[in-house]
Amino acid sequence: MDDASFLLAGIKFDRKKFAKDFERFKKDNKDLGLEVSIVGNGKYEQEEGDRSSKKRKRKGVTGGSVEGFSVIKSSNPTSEIEQNDVAEDESSEKEEVFRQLEWNNILRKNYGIHVSGSNVPSPLQSFDELKTRYKCKSYLLRNFAELGYVEPTPIQRQAIPVLLSGREFFACASTGSGKTLAFVCPILMKLKVSWIERWYSAVILCPARKLAAQTTRECKKLTEGKKF
Repeated sequence: MDDASFLLAGIKFDRKKFAKDFERFKKDNKDLGLEVSIVGNGKYEQEEGDRSSKKRKRKGVTGGSVEGFSVIKSSNPTSEIEQNDVAEDESSEKEEVFRQLEWNNILRKNYGIHVSGSNVPSPLQSFDELKTRYKCKSYLLRNFAELGYVEPTPIQRQAIPVLLSGREFFACASTGSGKTLAFVCPILMKLKVSWIERWYSAVILCPARKLAAQTTRECKKLTEGKKF
């Protein structure tokens, strides 16, 4: 082999004791074209160089990046902005819902309305809301005005929105509180085909003949100008 320096790894020399041998060995190495030097502790410099190179290699391995793994979390400004916008929209929607619920409770308390159930529709503030909220037909609003219905009664405020939303409804109110209008109005608003084209469009059950006659009169007044 050309390089025989590996044979001397780990050997220690006493300079004073082996000074002559060291000089002879050094001369022989020069003749062979080898350069070997001994540091103060008697170990070969080449061995120290090998160790330092190994340390550098180890540091390089530990400090290198691992493929497929990233310690620092990548940030996407666009996605963060979108998430913030969605969170703000959700919070604003929740605030609007809570505000509406609070207003509904205040309105019911002012008119003495007591309700039970889940997701009860908001009560009417006026008959004008029938047009804005439920697209009420113009002839009904006109008949309301001609009959002198200015403001809905408590039973009408809550019963009409509940029936128009398709919910089952059971109400209890005193005589003369406007119960007939409370259930006749949603029926007329939902009728799309006259009874001439179909055998029936709606059925109203009354427990007494007097109440049946009263319901008939109210229906005729509200359907004035309409062929029902």
